[in-house]
Amino acid sequence: VRIAEARVERRLLRYHSPITTAHGSVADRWTVLLTLVDEDGYVGVGEAAPLAGFTPDTVDEAEAAIRGWVEDGAVDDRPVASVTARAAVDSALLDLAARITGTTVHRLLAPASPDRLSVAALVTGATVEDLAASVAAAVAAGHATVKVKVGTHGIDGDVERVSAVRSRIGPDITLRLDANGAWEAGEAVRHLDRLAAFDPEFVEEPVAGLEHLADVRFASPVPIAVDESARTVEDVRRAVEMGAADLVVLKPSAIGGPSEAARAAALVRSAGLDVVITSLLEGSVGIRAAAHLASAIGATDPAPGLATAGLLAVDIASPCLPVNGEIRLD
Repeated sequence: VRIAEARVERRLLRYHSPITTAHGSVADRWTVLLTLVDEDGYVGVGEAAPLAGFTPDTVDEAEAAIRGWVEDGAVDDRPVASVTARAAVDSALLDLAARITGTTVHRLLAPASPDRLSVAALVTGATVEDLAASVAAAVAAGHATVKVKVGTHGIDGDVERVSAVRSRIGPDITLRLDANGAWEAGEAVRHLDRLAAFDPEFVEEPVAGLEHLADVRFASPVPIAVDESARTVEDVRRAVEMGAADLVVLKPSAIGGPSEAARAAALVRSAGLDVVITSLLEGSVGIRAAAHLASAIGATDPAPGLATAGLLAVDIASPCLPVNGEIRLD
């Protein structure tokens, strides 16, 4: 690929309302949009979306790394100073390659891969009533899987919120929970025992750190997923070897891009574990890249956690919104 033009721009993401996690509140944030144009005018795009608690880099570092990559002109290399910059470059090059060959990214990587994905919805709400309304809207929009953040309202508050969600959705909708490492190792199993009554598909990151996750998983009444405690392929390898999880959540935007996420997924599957591809609450450029990867590697069950564009009031591209609970790839 010969790049004729490369544009690097900061873009602002605005959310309809802040998203509260155990790492803090996610509100308006900057991302970096990379646009590559080849000599024939084909265009590929990628997004760098650093997020505190999930990536080690900042938006300043990501932008500097991408600009350095552009100035070096070494298309086959990847920025080493910023994981989200690597993700942006990898995604943009894959997008460009697909455009050049007249196909989509997922079909470029796996010709028989599906062009629709059923995706899980993240439901939010400051109050129990708001949360119940959010989950009702998600189910009405066709989602068969919903995810609720826990660890931010105390265990009694979490139980009240999750109980309200399960009551609203009934037994047939899949419910997953995400604590973002909020709990201490000594209390996590007690909390999981209480939340098990609501039949969660799995709980992400009940505690932080692979050693603690391995201990908790051994005693947990529900399946445990590792997410932000495994930020690199080597971390994923350790998580698998330590028995720290029943399944692994991979965010292409946080691990270095679709190519790196695919390598991590292959490692996870070689151990007989499931992979869940999710977003980093980024813009629709990053969400689309993750959706194409999920299709290409067949990471469709458990449902990818990619129905997050609807949380944005201002996106950086045409919104990657589900229709009847599905993302349609083009």
